[in-house]
Amino acid sequence: MKHIALLMMLIPGTVTGQTVRVPFDFSQFEVAVNATVKGEPLYVMIDTGANPSVISLQLVERLHWKVGRSAEGQVSGSGNTEQPTAFPITIESFAMSGREFGRFEAVATDLSALSAKYGRRLDAIIGYSFLQDKVILFDYPGRMVLLLDHPGAAKPATRSCHKKWSAPMRLLEGEGWPLIPQLRLGDTVISATLDTGSNSSIVLYEGALDMPGVRSALIETGEGNAGGFQGEEKRKQYVFNKPIGFGRFELPPGTAISLSNVKGAPSNMANVGNKLFAAMSLKMMLDYRQRKMTFFGDCR
Repeated sequence: MKHIALLMMLIPGTVTGQTVRVPFDFSQFEVAVNATVKGEPLYVMIDTGANPSVISLQLVERLHWKVGRSAEGQVSGSGNTEQPTAFPITIESFAMSGREFGRFEAVATDLSALSAKYGRRLDAIIGYSFLQDKVILFDYPGRMVLLLDHPGAAKPATRSCHKKWSAPMRLLEGEGWPLIPQLRLGDTVISATLDTGSNSSIVLYEGALDMPGVRSALIETGEGNAGGFQGEEKRKQYVFNKPIGFGRFELPPGTAISLSNVKGAPSNMANVGNKLFAAMSLKMMLDYRQRKMTFFGDCR
């Protein structure tokens, strides 16, 4: 997860009918938008791999919000050097492009370390607790997030797309993270989490190396650091010398892959991030209400 500098200024978003259109900053392969809470400007990430949502403890204290300090807990996530403390909180009057949404649960924690890695202040990470009753379209070619009143409202944004693939939305048990049920790594098929909070292409977990043909297709290119809520984690970097894809979408050999020290499980052997979706030029609709995912490609 998240270890980058977010620098681009965002232009104002728009509301068209019941569709909220918000441009996102993708300068460092993250989906980051401008928002407000009780009129206070925020810079937030929209993260399908976070549950619940997270808000800056410093911001909460500055706004004098009530924090449940008696229910202190720990934030989990990528990295293996830190264990930040978090406190439950309810976010109210959250708005994007002037459209206000209902209250949702979150935790308040210190985001200063993550902000330092990004190069600018990060106020919140908006995850499953917000998304769970939404229909949201991530338009990677257009660098736009659309919050839709219903799935049919995606037609104006997707009518130019010549490829479409739908699948039931399965969620990782206990986490609320969407799963890509049939991610193809060459001739091998695995299940992987769909993570708009990751600026990687694919992060493989150790268990995936035992799948047929996976280990032999990895060509090592070096080592890098990945950062998340629990600090830094060193990961070996590779390219995969076979095609990678899902549904009707595929990339040729050469996709970048990193290897995490997480063991993984049969229901979740990898994490798929923004670089892969952008490389495929996808428009990706996640219908949390009806538990359905629809992907659009070859948009002209």
